[in-house]
Amino acid sequence: MSLPASTDVAILGAGLAGLSIATWLDDLLPAQDKAPRVDLLESRLTDAPDRTWCFWDHRPHPFREMISHRWPRWCFHSTDQRVDREDHEAGYAMLSSGDVRQKAYGVIAGRDEFHLRRGVDVSQVVAQPSGMRVDTSRGSIEAQVVIDTRPPPPEALSAQQGVWQVFHGVDIRLADHGYDLSTARLMDFQSGSTGVEFVYLLPLDADRLLVEWTCFHADYRDPACQALMSPDQVPPPLRQWLNTHLGDRWQVERHETGCLPMMPVQPPRSGSRYLSAGIRGGWMRPATGYMFVSCQRGAANVASQLLKAHRSGQWQLTAPDLRSPLLEWMDGVFLNAMRRHPDRAAHWFMALFAATNAAQQRRFLSDEPSLADLLVIMRALPARPFLAAAMRRLARVT
Repeated sequence: MSLPASTDVAILGAGLAGLSIATWLDDLLPAQDKAPRVDLLESRLTDAPDRTWCFWDHRPHPFREMISHRWPRWCFHSTDQRVDREDHEAGYAMLSSGDVRQKAYGVIAGRDEFHLRRGVDVSQVVAQPSGMRVDTSRGSIEAQVVIDTRPPPPEALSAQQGVWQVFHGVDIRLADHGYDLSTARLMDFQSGSTGVEFVYLLPLDADRLLVEWTCFHADYRDPACQALMSPDQVPPPLRQWLNTHLGDRWQVERHETGCLPMMPVQPPRSGSRYLSAGIRGGWMRPATGYMFVSCQRGAANVASQLLKAHRSGQWQLTAPDLRSPLLEWMDGVFLNAMRRHPDRAAHWFMALFAATNAAQQRRFLSDEPSLADLLVIMRALPARPFLAAAMRRLARVT
């Protein structure tokens, strides 16, 4: 089936960012107003339960009723230290990709102006005198604006200024596993090879766990990273951890793998009618890999711009400001230091977590720290390696 000749908004990709923008459009649209025409162009023909998103649940968003699990407590571990925090008002929360899609697909189905078009491979986006043209495997479509949520091209990544986050997670079934159902284990640092390695564990119920082995590494091609990227085989370090801590009776119900660029992203640009969004737009936090909360802020901002443009006929978009310049600078310094000294990173993380309370951690990891929070974090980190990293970063800028 060919595409329509034209639309108001072409969203390239129906992942978290694309579906969030469509859902926020519906959420923010006044009851008496007509929605802009929106076409989401997705290359995949089918969905898979391949993602979960976790975040601190402290702000409203359209997917809030779809949250499947909440943990009022969370902790961090190293070989000689444990840090526990607790917040019953804004605990750690999890959403599955299936639940996000269920909510968004319902919104799309409920509006005649919204369409999800599958099996569409985009070949190029071309600026036109009064809009954009999207060339695809199913023909071309003219759009007032294009929002591109596809993965960033290699040239947009500042690979020498950050690391890669490579992970392999498994949903485990094990009767009476014994882990505290109220506590999320966010970073349990392991003795790594040439990167930063930790276990991430979420107890889902008395018989199920989500367990991930994560590596922060300067080169995703390193064997330690490649071992994590097999989509349907438990990698050796994770298997050994499971056998050591859970015995040999565990069963895998689902795999989840990923390779995320924890580095500055220079969003591709093509005029004011084209906007990069999601990871492509720098919406994922480089220093942590967290994205859901910032994605919702970005999606709400873009949806508001689209509604204003639809009413006025002035189709122009600007990138949302999701993080303060100071936080961006600190993240760059931290990534630079971690890239050069991966053997010290676990100690730095633990010092940061030990120095901050629950609210400060939540704000910092949700991209909303106050200036006082940032000062506490800076005091917790050793001066010499971070000053050196700051000077290297300054030298690149100048």
